[in-house]
Amino acid sequence: MRVTRTRSVMALAGAAMLAAPFVPSVAGAQDDWTDLSLSTASDSVDVAPGDGECADADGLCSLRAAVQEANATGGMFHIYAGQFPTYELTLAGASEDAGASGDLDVSGIIVLLGDGATVDGLGLDRAFDVAVGGELEVRELHVTGGAPPETESGGAYRSAGSLTLKGGSVTDSVAVGTGASGGGVFNNGGALDVEGTSITGNTATRAGGGIEALAGTTVLDGVDLSDNDTGPTPGNGGGLHLTGAGAVEVWHSTVTGNTATAEGGGLWNSATGVMVVGYSEVSGNVASGPAADQGGGGLFNDGGALDVIKTTIAANVADGAAGSGGGILNDGGTLSVKWSGLRENTAVRAGGAIEADAGTTVLDGVVIAYNETGPTPGNGGGVHITGAGSVTMTGSAVFRNGATNEGGGLWNSAAGTFTVTGTDVGGNWAPKGRDVFNVGGAFTIDGEAIPVG
Repeated sequence: MRVTRTRSVMALAGAAMLAAPFVPSVAGAQDDWTDLSLSTASDSVDVAPGDGECADADGLCSLRAAVQEANATGGMFHIYAGQFPTYELTLAGASEDAGASGDLDVSGIIVLLGDGATVDGLGLDRAFDVAVGGELEVRELHVTGGAPPETESGGAYRSAGSLTLKGGSVTDSVAVGTGASGGGVFNNGGALDVEGTSITGNTATRAGGGIEALAGTTVLDGVDLSDNDTGPTPGNGGGLHLTGAGAVEVWHSTVTGNTATAEGGGLWNSATGVMVVGYSEVSGNVASGPAADQGGGGLFNDGGALDVIKTTIAANVADGAAGSGGGILNDGGTLSVKWSGLRENTAVRAGGAIEADAGTTVLDGVVIAYNETGPTPGNGGGVHITGAGSVTMTGSAVFRNGATNEGGGLWNSAAGTFTVTGTDVGGNWAPKGRDVFNVGGAFTIDGEAIPVG
């Protein structure tokens, strides 16, 4: 019996990508659930897990004791945690998996009703760790102060099972050390569903300042993913990072103010990943990778499939020494952007709005305006192709973009293919090729070839 939902990669890859996400529900009749109400805010253990009673040495039901009892007893449990404003996890002892110390280990089926309460990890460990087969749904709970042992991932939550967050927040948690990812949440190949939740101010050394998804399925709906950061090794995916052949959906969400030392200030998709971003805002994110194939201030696609639908991508920055793709960097993957706007994004090297480093990029009904590149070398204020990339643009508008060198609006490489149809391109600025610049590749606008130089 499932507490949360999952979605298959196959479903993501089909026409269903354009549909709104479906609504999860908790399985099972009310009579199937055991209710536990907490009677103490102390961090105390259950004296006899599995005996049918939530009771510490004083006969009181703590949050830790309730989780231990639910794990040991089996079945499905509602844990009501709104009786106290704050629960501090004071029992030190990380890397223990029975919930007796450190984080709260979940191996059973639990719905935790926070009612606005806070769980504070106090920097001793993460707050929750969901095992394979475990199912945890958390409603209206604020989790803060998570910090697992160095090199471990998942600052506030780690889950290899099924984890649902509804409402509440995940803040000020860290995953530090070599390979440590997911400053807020680490989905370790499981099913992660986040709805109406704020994930802010979290940090990870490797990747995924807010969320790291290692394969599995991850769905965000109505989420505030902001002011998270990653770095320095390698420092990818300030807001969210996907590793491996996973699937990520981001719907009706805001991805703002996140930073990455290298790539994908907002969101980062893997070489084998499938990512959909729809009806959302990706703004004010920064990626500082110094190389020409790094950057992607808002979004970075590392060779996988990235679909962007009815989304605003604004004021993102690729500020590395040769950073490219202020809004989006498609690094050899398949990128589709439909009915979206890219404005006021900037990149040092190229592609103020979009950098297509090889791969295939399809732009349909897109408005690209007020984006800029420069100063080194400063090409393609709107869209830039590097290498043998292919860009198809239909029914779009490209205006008021600027480049310090070539191609204020659009720039095509010597080996690139740039096909523009039914699109307004005008009012851009650059010393060479105010609106368009073609180094030597196949570049046509409404069937008319753009001359070289």
